[in-house]
Amino acid sequence: MTHGNKVGTETAKPAFFIDCSAAISMRERHDRNYPVLENMRLQNAFWASERATWIVLAVILLIALSGVLAHGPLSERTVTDGGLSLTYERFQRATALARFNARILVSYGDEASLTLSAPFADSFQIADIEPRPLRSSAGPQGLEFVFQAPTTGELSVVLWAHPRSFGRFNLSAAAGPEGRVAFSILVYP
Repeated sequence: MTHGNKVGTETAKPAFFIDCSAAISMRERHDRNYPVLENMRLQNAFWASERATWIVLAVILLIALSGVLAHGPLSERTVTDGGLSLTYERFQRATALARFNARILVSYGDEASLTLSAPFADSFQIADIEPRPLRSSAGPQGLEFVFQAPTTGELSVVLWAHPRSFGRFNLSAAAGPEGRVAFSILVYP
C-alpha cells in the first residue's frame, strides 16, 4: 500500500504537496501576491473598521443596560418634597406603558389628594391607577385624585399611563398643601 506516494523510479512526493517556500519568506503585514493577491493597507483598514464597529456595538449595549434608553438604574428617579415622594422613569418610550409611584404622607383627615399638573394631562393618557380614587376631577390646574387615607400614615399610589407623543415634558405633582415636586421626562419615539 502506497498511501499517496508514487512508487517507481521517481522520487516520492506526497499527493497533496504545496510549495510554501515563497510564503515562508513573506512578512505578515506586507502586500503579497502568493497564494492570493492581497492589499494589506486595505486589509488593515477593514480590520480597524471592524474593531471600531465592535466597540460601538459594545457601547450601545452598555448604554441600553444602564437605563438611558429606559428601564434601568440611570433612568429611575425619585423626587421628594414635604409629604410627597414620586418615583418615575426619566427616559421612556412612546409605545410603552409608564409607571409613576407616589407616596403621600397623610398627617390628618380621612382623605389624601394627588394633583398632577395640566401638562401631565396633555402629555399622558392614564391607563390605570391603584388604589382607585374616591373621586377625581380635571380642571385648569390639572388632574386631582382624592383617595381614602390609610390607617397608617402613608398612602402609596401607582399610576400607569401612556405617553401621547414623544419629546421632553416638564411636569409637576402635588399632594395637598404638604408637598409639590417638579420632574422632567424624556420620551423617545
